[in-house]
Amino acid sequence: MAVRLMYRLKDYAKEINRCIQCNFCLEHCPVYIEDGLESSVARGRLNLIQALLLEKTLILSDRAGVLLNRCLLCTNCTQGCPSGIPVDDIVITARVELQKNYGLGRGKSFLLRQVVNRSNTTNIATKALSLARRLNMVPEEFPEVVSPSFEQRVPSIVKPEGEIRGKVGYFIGCATNYLYPEIGDAVIKVLTALGYEVVIPANQHCCGIPALAHGELGAAQEAVRWNADLFSKLDVDAVITDCTSCGYMLKVKAAKTLENNDPCQSKVASVAEKVVEITEFVTREGLGHNFKLILGKSKDLERMDVTYHVPCHRAWSPNLIQAPRKLISMLPAVSLAEMNEPQRCCGAGGSFFVDHKDLAESILDRKLKNIQSTGAEAVMTQCPACRYYLRGGLEKKMPVFHPLELLAKAIHLV
Repeated sequence: MAVRLMYRLKDYAKEINRCIQCNFCLEHCPVYIEDGLESSVARGRLNLIQALLLEKTLILSDRAGVLLNRCLLCTNCTQGCPSGIPVDDIVITARVELQKNYGLGRGKSFLLRQVVNRSNTTNIATKALSLARRLNMVPEEFPEVVSPSFEQRVPSIVKPEGEIRGKVGYFIGCATNYLYPEIGDAVIKVLTALGYEVVIPANQHCCGIPALAHGELGAAQEAVRWNADLFSKLDVDAVITDCTSCGYMLKVKAAKTLENNDPCQSKVASVAEKVVEITEFVTREGLGHNFKLILGKSKDLERMDVTYHVPCHRAWSPNLIQAPRKLISMLPAVSLAEMNEPQRCCGAGGSFFVDHKDLAESILDRKLKNIQSTGAEAVMTQCPACRYYLRGGLEKKMPVFHPLELLAKAIHLV
């Protein structure tokens, strides 16, 4: 099947016309639930895009640009659409069109390219973060860049102590590399405990989804080409990611950024075929028994009740929603306290919480009430943006973990 190109809006005209105005998207859109505006819901955005960029019956205004950027790209409307309309792809394509014709601003465009074409040196990342603060792309309280970065302090190949049962590549997202290296430590500890050799290619780039979300297609394409070339050369059983948004980009979005006949498409496809989210990888058939053996020799965590915030970018992996729950069931000392609406967006949405602060905080408030009503002592989620935003909303009174961190703490081989 031909891949639909994200940057040609005319290719989506028929998709937009397939909207039957059924209103199902109303109950799925976190923005609409808060502000109740027709322009905030999927069908309203599609009508705006059609009139503004396809039929050109509306003149572009600052207000129109604001409305197109008030989408979280959470994909909840896409997942709930009975007609299967790829709303998030259409919104991204509209942003690409706006960026191509009207620009994002030299400062933001430069910054996104620096983020995408990342170096493993922390001084460049620190300078990029400083620029992001000046451009109001991140808040002042945003975490500082760690030094050295995760990629700088780990070897390119980490082997298990015992028999090697397989080999995996590890795609290190920007958040793990620069902000939360403890997630990377947990991933390596768990994989090697299971007997997997972990290959970490040097000079990985950002997955490209931040640039794509801002309509910077060129920067996203550069990231896709670089990472596809890097990981397609590996002789591995799987390509592991600990970030659901990185996985979504590598597995689904990457191919859509390139022409169908682009020579890089074969590399993108070979990598996408192997991409697996880490909690799904460690809980799928054949691994559960080994984990029980490992945990049987370990000192378990102190007793803890945790609740699970399901990331929005989850539909690309069929078992991603249940994998963390299954993982927690392996830990005798940890109990899962389910919250209401676990799949409801927290409001972070990349940089959405910066650009639309009041609206994002309103969305977050609903999530925090659901978390606090569980009586849990901690939250787990696989999304680093959610991790940061939830932790801030909870005022650091409740820890927010990646599920692999909880599992890694329980593994103490004797």
